[in-house]
Amino acid sequence: MSDTKLTDLAQWEDGSFEWNVKTFYFVPLMVILSKPQKVFETAQRLRAEVESKGYTVKPDAIVLMEISAFKGRMMVEINKPDVYDASVYQLENSKMYTTVHHGPMKTVKQTANALKAHVESTKGVQPTTVYFWDFRHGPTLSGGRADKVVVLARI
Repeated sequence: MSDTKLTDLAQWEDGSFEWNVKTFYFVPLMVILSKPQKVFETAQRLRAEVESKGYTVKPDAIVLMEISAFKGRMMVEINKPDVYDASVYQLENSKMYTTVHHGPMKTVKQTANALKAHVESTKGVQPTTVYFWDFRHGPTLSGGRADKVVVLARI
């Protein structure tokens, strides 16, 4: 993944790759019935906390959302810190399967379910976690309304 631009959607359509260890800083994301709430405000809180704690966001960082029925978290990739706190999450080496959802966030769940079903039927393994990257948040943690969302299924 390092030799192509992260924002090149073609690499994420029906993609698969090995993801090496990544370190993220996260904040809780309010979720109601699997729909994230106050995403922009959460991104602003994430940026403020990262800055106040002195962590540095990687130049090519992506902002991921992990969403379940009633809770979630928004996280941004940071450079590995010398000291960890409870809001630092290290994602171990993982196999990721990806697709791109075209449309608003409110309909991304159908794309996530289709990706999970595809991975399970073709690879025989159920994904452990699904992440969403909505492109409106880059390393600066700012941006507009999403219309394309990368869905990542981790096994």
